[in-house]
Amino acid sequence: MAGAGTQPRTLWLFNLGSKLLLGDYLDGDDFETLVSTPGVAVIKVRFGFEPGENPFKLVLFGVDSAGQIITPYYAHTPADFREAGEGPGGNVPDVLARQWIKYWERKGHEGEITSPLFRTQYGFLNGYNYPVKELLAALFRFEKMPKIYLRFVLHRYFPAANEEVQKELTGSYAFGLLFQAISNKEDGSGALGIDPDSGYYDLSAPCPRTC
Repeated sequence: MAGAGTQPRTLWLFNLGSKLLLGDYLDGDDFETLVSTPGVAVIKVRFGFEPGENPFKLVLFGVDSAGQIITPYYAHTPADFREAGEGPGGNVPDVLARQWIKYWERKGHEGEITSPLFRTQYGFLNGYNYPVKELLAALFRFEKMPKIYLRFVLHRYFPAANEEVQKELTGSYAFGLLFQAISNKEDGSGALGIDPDSGYYDLSAPCPRTC
């Protein structure tokens, strides 16, 4: 989003008819190799675009404590279009996670997912960083490696008392990600279901400033 303009514009790629893009799945095997890399300290999630029908991408990779990239890049095209969706709490309180989810769904269904939602007081968001040790906290309750779900949300906040910044940060909302481990249902259908012990984990270190 770094090259986006400052004027509001609808980002149509998050809508498919009456459905809204809610998030992205990361295969459990891919996640295992990310967090198992010797020396990995932080998993970085970056936002990317490429020509095509679904241009928005999530790109994940791992770095060590010195910031050196030590894993391959894992690029995904999110495709979880649904009317709505919720889940249980984790280290993010359930009541707060539901609020963030509600903001995303409300603005999405009203056609108000615009470029200023990807802007913070630090500039346009390139992505988020997440410490590996916190990601691993979501896996303790699982017997088999789950799929990983990156849930799209909006954070509502008030910027510092700077008139120029406040004018640019329309509505004081910012795009965010919630991390969740999800297991397969045990009914043999192969469908994905929310594990009652998984919960949400907040990807809360934005780039910029913590790139």
